[in-house]
Amino acid sequence: MLRIASLNSRGWSLARQLVLLQLCVVLSAVTIEATVAIYHDGQVIGLVALTEVALLVGISGSLFVADRVRRQTFDMEPAEIAKRYQHHDAMLYAVREGLIITNVGGDIMLANEQARKLLELADDCEGKALGEQVPDAEWAASDTPVTDELLFAAGRVLMISRSPAQVSGTPAGMVTTLRDRTEVQQALHELSEARVLAQELHKQAHEHANHLQMVIAAIEAEQYDTAIGLCAEHGEIPQQLSAQVLKQITDPVLAARLQKSHVRAERQGVKLRLDGTLGVTWPEQRGALADIVGNLVDNAIDAASSDGGWVRARMASGPDGWLRVTVRDNGPGITTTPIDQVFAPQWTTKGDGHGFGLSVVQDRVRRLHGRITVHNDGGAVFEVFIPDPREAKDE
Repeated sequence: MLRIASLNSRGWSLARQLVLLQLCVVLSAVTIEATVAIYHDGQVIGLVALTEVALLVGISGSLFVADRVRRQTFDMEPAEIAKRYQHHDAMLYAVREGLIITNVGGDIMLANEQARKLLELADDCEGKALGEQVPDAEWAASDTPVTDELLFAAGRVLMISRSPAQVSGTPAGMVTTLRDRTEVQQALHELSEARVLAQELHKQAHEHANHLQMVIAAIEAEQYDTAIGLCAEHGEIPQQLSAQVLKQITDPVLAARLQKSHVRAERQGVKLRLDGTLGVTWPEQRGALADIVGNLVDNAIDAASSDGGWVRARMASGPDGWLRVTVRDNGPGITTTPIDQVFAPQWTTKGDGHGFGLSVVQDRVRRLHGRITVHNDGGAVFEVFIPDPREAKDE
């Protein structure tokens, strides 16, 4: 819980404070001058008269300045201004939503802690252009109002709202609020996968019942060798699948992700083949690499031709330490122009998708200091090049 420090104020108005200050200054000056005048046998009466004039002018000036300051601060006294500032500042940094205020030129005037975290803004971002601080986000360099729109920035799926701000009818800039929806999007994707998996389990249960009936029929006909063969054939398929993946991919995280893709391919009638071998990857690459390869392979499976569809995934480490990943399919290929547009947020060929998959892939590749390319060759071909993390750190 944030606590706002209380102000030690006597509640005096600005005018009273200025008059008191002016009075103290004049009286101090009079005391000094009177002492000097007496010491030098001067004219004290003239000095007193001059002091009264100075005091009158000073008080008048203090009242004028106080009235002007009061009108400019909407009739709020210094203690109230300070209290409101402390309260608003505490609330601003306590909210869980990101908040950014930019001026008419697009420069950041204020960014709270949550906004800095979500967009990975620098500590000295205030006073700099928002578009330069978030270069991969088109919305950051635009002044177009946005309301609760899912956009991609800094490796996250954000719900962004932007609205223009005005002061006395004059445009003053933009107010941007940010809410992190990365976990929500991931949960929705996993929910969709769970629904498809439930349908597949229902289908497999039906097939399993058919196999079981065949085994029972063989046993009743006393064809025991046939029954044993049916059981072995049906039980070896998952084991062969796991053995094939683990033989070529020894990294446990990536192997588990590709096994999931293998199941997806089998479910959709697509032949997934792995070429090359890949050992255990660097710890800092592991999770990101699984996301990159998994997303590319799953997209290729979805895009593969429904009639005789196939996907080829090749992974290997070169002598220079660079990791190379190539994923191709025999689908219709990429028809968008320019072809790099496939990495743009919300680009999708699926009617029920939000199109953040390839944006996430590109972001993961960039964070690993690598690069990704795409072209058509009888279908879509994605190529990923990731350097040795030790070389990336040296750069």
